[in-house]
Amino acid sequence: MENENPEIIDFSFLSDESVEKHFADINIFLLSGKHIDNRDYTMFRVLEDYVEHWKFFYAQLYQLNLMSDLLDGNKCFYLEFREAGKGKMSDPKRHKELTELQTLIGLMLLDMYLQKYFEEEKTITWNDLQIQILESDHQEAYQRILFNDLRDSYDEKEWNEVKGKFTRTIDSFERLGWVEKQSGRNEDIVFEIRPAIYRLAKMYENELQNFPSFSQKLKKNETL
Repeated sequence: MENENPEIIDFSFLSDESVEKHFADINIFLLSGKHIDNRDYTMFRVLEDYVEHWKFFYAQLYQLNLMSDLLDGNKCFYLEFREAGKGKMSDPKRHKELTELQTLIGLMLLDMYLQKYFEEEKTITWNDLQIQILESDHQEAYQRILFNDLRDSYDEKEWNEVKGKFTRTIDSFERLGWVEKQSGRNEDIVFEIRPAIYRLAKMYENELQNFPSFSQKLKKNETL
């Protein structure tokens, strides 16, 4: 991998006080797949102040690209793991993979994020998710995959199984920086969708042009 700034040939920036203080957190977050934006202000500033040094560091030590990207106008940093980046459906050898269920839920949250475009905080509850599953433009695809059936209604047991899938996926997405869970409210599922979710729009740009066909491919995996 070529370095964009050949004059940077060492890692002396790591001895800077601010870098040294926050290096462990930054490195763990990025290598775990997390997106770091201005919400994580201190780590974000340390990355931004030494961005070319960090890019050289990850290119040389890990053969990974540190991306400085604008996602829905919000600047964030993340590591690009290998070439494809779409999970099991595109490259089974990929270091960081999205399961088919995570892919479906991620694209659903992206759709909800875009629906709330003019709202400053894109806060979602379990009730919002249920409405999306039952009444959105892609309701048939969601119901077919999540419930394995198309019906006017589903019983409590079926909803609880789907709720469990969302709970586990939201936990995973929080570790990526795609959502931020909230507390202090009566709902047991409540979270804010962060701009980093917009990365899915880039990853699945072609597939989203024909979502029904794409959802059929997702359904081929019976473990959803």
